[in-house]
Amino acid sequence: MTMTVEVCCGSGRRLIYRITGIDAVLTVESPFDGSEVPVLMAGKPSGETMAIKQVDDRHWTTVLKMNGQLFGTSKATLSADGRTLTVENDMTAAPGANPAGKSTETWVKK
Repeated sequence: MTMTVEVCCGSGRRLIYRITGIDAVLTVESPFDGSEVPVLMAGKPSGETMAIKQVDDRHWTTVLKMNGQLFGTSKATLSADGRTLTVENDMTAAPGANPAGKSTETWVKK
């Protein structure tokens, strides 16, 4: 999976996730103020929402819901050099292909 980050929504960002192998594209446009926004799959609502809040210049928290039901949270930290984003996930349910439990994602800027 790859993630592209673009400026949008005032001081927010558009996150574009491209999932290899199944040609899926997920898009999230968040003002990073903690408001709940839809996760779009191929431009249409998927039933999933993200509420992303920027804590400071290098930290974000996210609340994940599917069809209005909480299924997880995450905490993201951007490295001091801005090249690596580490996301700690705590999934309480398993919608789609995501298993329940704790996991860590590491995203490296190219």
